[in-house]
Amino acid sequence: MTNRWRTAAFTAVLLCTAALAASGCGKSDNANNGANNGGTNAGTNNGANAGAGSGGGNQAITVKATNFKFDQTEIHVKQGDKVTITLVDEAGMHGFTIPDFGVDIKENNGTATFTADKTGEHPYNCSIVCGSGHANMVGKLIVD
Repeated sequence: MTNRWRTAAFTAVLLCTAALAASGCGKSDNANNGANNGGTNAGTNNGANAGAGSGGGNQAITVKATNFKFDQTEIHVKQGDKVTITLVDEAGMHGFTIPDFGVDIKENNGTATFTADKTGEHPYNCSIVCGSGHANMVGKLIVD
């Protein structure tokens, strides 16, 4: 391989790395009114009283994301609850997905609403590759 090709290949790798870093846990400057995922942000639930009462109620939960962690690693709801989750990026740019319920929020202040109709533990995680600690951004939704 000639020096010219090595230089071109090295430059391409640097550009790809820079693009990946820029799309991850950098400054979040995208605004969204949550219309893409439906629902509204009706309040914050830090998991303390989410399991109170019988199912079929409404749960409004705000999950705050900072670099490489969510403020809640466990969220409790009752089977049958209508759940609205709002993602707030406090540091970096993150997503929030619960595959078992088809939830995938990819914008700051985005929301998703679903019915918690499957009991058990349902994992959630960051859905935007955000850097070296991305794999640590996990938790579980527990439907009682």
